[in-house]
Amino acid sequence: MEPPKRLITRILEFAGLFALSAFLIRLGVYYLLEVWPYMLITAVTAIITMAVWRIYKHGKDMGKW
Repeated sequence: MEPPKRLITRILEFAGLFALSAFLIRLGVYYLLEVWPYMLITAVTAIITMAVWRIYKHGKDMGKW
């Protein structure tokens, strides 16, 4: 069995992992803030395309077209 770590070692490990986590979360948020307009355009285009397709299919199934 491994001997228990000293308190200062555990504190330093925690501080390092906390700093790394904060940096990665900040990096992810900045990335999302940078690409959100493109994601929004893609989502709106997909929603409009699905709506038009369903309206077209419904009309075709009813025999109107």
